[in-house]
Amino acid sequence: MVWISLMLVGAGFFLFWLWAKPLEKQRIVLLVRKEGNSNPEKNTLILESPIRELSIFFEAGSSKLEKESIHLLQAEWELNPISQIGYLSLIGSADASGHLTKNRKLVKDRVRNVESYLVSLGIPKDKINQTFLEPIYGKNPELRRLLRSVQIQYKIET
Repeated sequence: MVWISLMLVGAGFFLFWLWAKPLEKQRIVLLVRKEGNSNPEKNTLILESPIRELSIFFEAGSSKLEKESIHLLQAEWELNPISQIGYLSLIGSADASGHLTKNRKLVKDRVRNVESYLVSLGIPKDKINQTFLEPIYGKNPELRRLLRSVQIQYKIET
């Protein structure tokens, strides 16, 4: 009897997981404006934008923004209005080759340099969140290059 109930519960969780996946792609949010009474005719449907991502890469042992990165950031914010940014996350990473303490400092310096540049473009500092990942060993040169980056994730509010 216990096994049957465990199987039913497990099957229920599996079906819920399967059913919930397509809903993650795009959600519709109903915005109700409070104006004394909530008139359903004044409710507005808003399509939530997906999270956008952009990566800024750095040379080994460097936290300096290069010209290509600066042009990439400028182009990104010319296309997307700064006033509509809901939030912006900076996630820094580094390859663990070399001294661990130095690589941890590089991660922080990279994130702070990207943040400083974004603030100079007009993005409010209070909308920027920072995450510093621990350095990871890259198995090959291409993976090590990808680890020397700051991942930018943001959402545009419409």
